[in-house]
Amino acid sequence: MKSLKFFKPALATTVAIGSWRLALLLATAVSLIGYPNPASAATFNVWVGASHPLIGYFFSPSSVTIHPGDQVMWTWASSGHSTTSGRPGMPTDIWDSGVRSQGATFTHTFNSVGTFPYYCKVPPYNEVGQVIVTIATPTPTPTPPPVTGPPVAITNPATLIASFSANLNGSVNPHGLTTSVYFQYGTTNSYGLTSAPQSRTGNTALNISAHISGLTASTTYHFRIVTANSAGTRYGSDTIFTTLPPMGFPIVTTRPATNVAASSATLNGLLDPHGLSTSIYFQYGTTTSYGRTAAVQSQTGNTFRNIAANIGGLASNTTYHFRIVATNSVGTRYGSDRTFTTQ
Repeated sequence: MKSLKFFKPALATTVAIGSWRLALLLATAVSLIGYPNPASAATFNVWVGASHPLIGYFFSPSSVTIHPGDQVMWTWASSGHSTTSGRPGMPTDIWDSGVRSQGATFTHTFNSVGTFPYYCKVPPYNEVGQVIVTIATPTPTPTPPPVTGPPVAITNPATLIASFSANLNGSVNPHGLTTSVYFQYGTTNSYGLTSAPQSRTGNTALNISAHISGLTASTTYHFRIVTANSAGTRYGSDTIFTTLPPMGFPIVTTRPATNVAASSATLNGLLDPHGLSTSIYFQYGTTTSYGRTAAVQSQTGNTFRNIAANIGGLASNTTYHFRIVATNSVGTRYGSDRTFTTQ
């Protein structure tokens, strides 16, 4: 017969317990505490709000089997759904994503064995699923490929906006089918112009960008992403940007240093001369007072371009500050301060 001794301040209690009772007690304790996350923890994907004309909305797959430490990532195939632990009308408060929109994701890690039912808390509560966490089988049930369907399209803000050009941005989840992607743009939400089409495949959100030119200065443009596959066509939301005037202050951005060695490095930045002849250089030094400058370069035009300068004579194992500086006839602009440390 084995015994367990429990200690409290000024009190010690010994409880006699049989070997089989000891094993049961320890197993229960492990189940309640949970298992440590294994180094090979995996992520299993489930679609929320998948649909079929005959059965309505559902989780796909509706059941997954995983190991302790694994996580499930739910991705919204359509808007207005949730993943909520429990059964319809009886939430267990283990997790609740809240009601989310198409393209959203939600992740939960499972550290304890058991069966965890869940449902969509939006009426009529006909979306139900379960996560089975077990250590009984050495390999969890692989997640079936997600159902295919129309693409998920999201319009993101435009970048590198100049006087006559800009970069249009968005993302697409092809939803398992070969998908054509492009942007519509114009001075109204009727658009009228399109970027060159691109092709994407897969089941994850992919960033899409298109450089457009031939724009009019000081003009507001509308744009949106358009995606199409064999299951349908989807449009991102309408978004606007305004081009710069033909001439003005230079526009600069300090970018991370590269090729950092013991005594040398390459300083990088981005410049739009903004229609005027512009002098460009980098300031650098061991403090934000800098004290040293790279060779001056000259640039003209109305588009963004990369600027780089190789510098030497640096001290090893030393942190340096640097920034890009640009001057034209309208004025001077400074990029933000960045740092790098030599080897």
